[in-house]
Amino acid sequence: MEPKHFDHDEELECKISHVKLSEKSRLKDEVKPIKDDESRAAQAKLDLEVEREWKQLHDAGAGKIEIANSSWAKSVCKGLTINHMNMRCADTGRLMWQSDEWGEDIYRVEQKARLPMDILKCSAVSREINFSSAEEISQFRLEQRVFLDGSCIEEWLFNFGYVIPGSTNTWQQTIESAGPENMLDPEMMSGKLTIETAFYDGQLPIAKTVYRIYYV
Repeated sequence: MEPKHFDHDEELECKISHVKLSEKSRLKDEVKPIKDDESRAAQAKLDLEVEREWKQLHDAGAGKIEIANSSWAKSVCKGLTINHMNMRCADTGRLMWQSDEWGEDIYRVEQKARLPMDILKCSAVSREINFSSAEEISQFRLEQRVFLDGSCIEEWLFNFGYVIPGSTNTWQQTIESAGPENMLDPEMMSGKLTIETAFYDGQLPIAKTVYRIYYV
């Protein structure tokens, strides 16, 4: 589903740690006087952490393609297969897009996906992923970041949970639309929008893939 539209000053900015941002906002709202050097140093450290995370995400480009540098992650990737995926209008159930072409090179090179422009008219999209795993994954989850012209504009988080070794699973997710009045022009976004998907077992990284989106 397409990312929500932001005002001009915000549309090329990325969501960052809610914890850090809310903490920074709280400190500002309370307008408490800084009484000592320790408090002053703590606030300065918080500001630096926020700015560093912001810069890392803003400069991430179109996303990264990689397998985590561990024998465990490589073993999981070798046995983790996406069998097929589809997207439907969540309101009507109409099939909008599907793909059965998921090769082993998804962890090595950027992929392409061609979506119909009509998918942007859906108030919400139901996405179904059918995958198989040879290995056990205790807390399988995804982090997806949406990039436009190389700048992160949105982040989505999805949790699946326990994956039985040697199993095939179906995972359904719902992605809500920002509304037609807040959508960016699909012709302007086509080919400039990328989605980075990071696979995790809890906090342990497994791999990242990148898809470039074209609207047809």
